[in-house]
Amino acid sequence: MNGEKVAALGTLPLFEPLSEGERERLAAGCRIRTFTRGAFLFREGERAEGMLIVLSGVVKVVRFTPDGRETVLHLVRPGNTLGEGAMFQRGTFPASAVAVDDVRALFLEAEALFGMVAENPELALKMLAALSLRLRMFAHKLAAQGQGGAAVRLATYLLHRRQIGGGDVVRLGVSREVLANLLGLARETLSRQLSRFAENGLVALEGRDIVLLDVPGLREVAGRRRRGGR
Repeated sequence: MNGEKVAALGTLPLFEPLSEGERERLAAGCRIRTFTRGAFLFREGERAEGMLIVLSGVVKVVRFTPDGRETVLHLVRPGNTLGEGAMFQRGTFPASAVAVDDVRALFLEAEALFGMVAENPELALKMLAALSLRLRMFAHKLAAQGQGGAAVRLATYLLHRRQIGGGDVVRLGVSREVLANLLGLARETLSRQLSRFAENGLVALEGRDIVLLDVPGLREVAGRRRRGGR
């Protein structure tokens, strides 16, 4: 079990500055948590006592309007983290995290990490650099997905998934309703756009898998945002 924890920590850019021994020490301050579909990993406003590393399953980060409507901010897949910003601020979570399906996650207690940083302040600077890079990437992703029509947003999202390691087969891992919410579209609009992409030979739809058949064509669609096209 400790080996799984050390391996999970070793895959994260945030902990790349740590030696193997330091990761083993940090792993001792971690524990595995499981969440069933629909369960909250944490809620907006709760104090961040640590951070989570998703081992399996998909998590959606959401905010709720006063009338209870849900807005999906982003999706977190295995190998990615949740809540580290709030943890480093010693503050509260700015949004809620909900399991899209059954989820296993590694919970890292804040004090375990802070104790190690106190002994080696240089680690804090390296972790800050990693966090800053992630924030810039997230801001770029939000800006790209929030502009243009349905075709531009969908093409941009598919290309982003391909860029971060999905290859030419994008496995959604979530329902179309969740994806539509993420892109700021109605579910029906997303379904129509996917069908149009398939009819035009840009993609092939295979259940929850989207096969990217024409990457240059998708780039052409995504580029309409920069040209002001629809």
